[in-house]
Amino acid sequence: MRNLSSMMFKTQTQLPLYSESIESACNLATGDAIKPTLVFLHGLLGSAQDWQQIVTHLSSDYQCICIDLPGHAGSQAVTVNDFQHVQQLIIATLAQYEFEHVVLVGYSLGARIAMSIASDRAANWPYKIVGMLLESGNPGLTNSAEQLQRGLHDLAWATRFSESPLTQVLPDWYQQGVFASLTTKQRTALIATRSDIQADHNGFNGGKQISKMLAATSLSKQGYLLPQLQNAAFPVSMVCGELDPKFVLLTQASQLDHHVVADAGHNVHADQPVIFSELVRGLVGDGLDRYSLDKHGLTSEQLIKKQSQLSAA
Repeated sequence: MRNLSSMMFKTQTQLPLYSESIESACNLATGDAIKPTLVFLHGLLGSAQDWQQIVTHLSSDYQCICIDLPGHAGSQAVTVNDFQHVQQLIIATLAQYEFEHVVLVGYSLGARIAMSIASDRAANWPYKIVGMLLESGNPGLTNSAEQLQRGLHDLAWATRFSESPLTQVLPDWYQQGVFASLTTKQRTALIATRSDIQADHNGFNGGKQISKMLAATSLSKQGYLLPQLQNAAFPVSMVCGELDPKFVLLTQASQLDHHVVADAGHNVHADQPVIFSELVRGLVGDGLDRYSLDKHGLTSEQLIKKQSQLSAA
């Protein structure tokens, strides 16, 4: 007989955004209302498949939902106007699953989308956020000069994605400073993977769809969100790789809980999946502790005493 704990279930939604939910039969059987669902948001040019190694480590204990963001992979046909539009599509996509508590895990663009949800949550956002893990995410620019410079930078890339084949643009895209830690072999493999995932499908030009998403969610159009993150009612943790000096500085300056992961570059979850998975587990634990404090009106000392009493009973 097959072990119940080894049975994994995968469900998918097609609209409004493509998504996949993976969890073990044990999770389905217990129906734990407090255990949070983990929602993963990939970076620009990525897809739900980017989280496969992480989901393998975590889905035995948590429901894991991976979403293809607008303009990407299974959501290639979808275009958006701004961050709030993305948030509404995420709400509609998650509504097809049953859960109450959520931990948002975002990488790069996905981290910035998670930040925007934390800082400017829509009135119809239905879930209790108990934690947020932000990987290589920029909390925003502090002045108009920086915003103008970044706007021009992103406009140039958006134009290239719109006018040239991905196979011509991606080799230059992955020469940017944040990707300096990639070896030639890693860079070549990543270009091939991205070109395949974002290829033209069903009459849609993959490069143009990426261009539209980049223009709609440019860092130049994002507010400076760090103060809101610092005052969030739930744990917020930033993660970066030690081989990504730009984001090491951003992360350390954030005054948020943060982790600089050894032997990792801009994409920590790809370079160090086991360590990244454990960071997610730690954040979930911190989030549930904070949730228990808020729900029961306890101090941390009172919560520890109560847990000790329950363990001894």
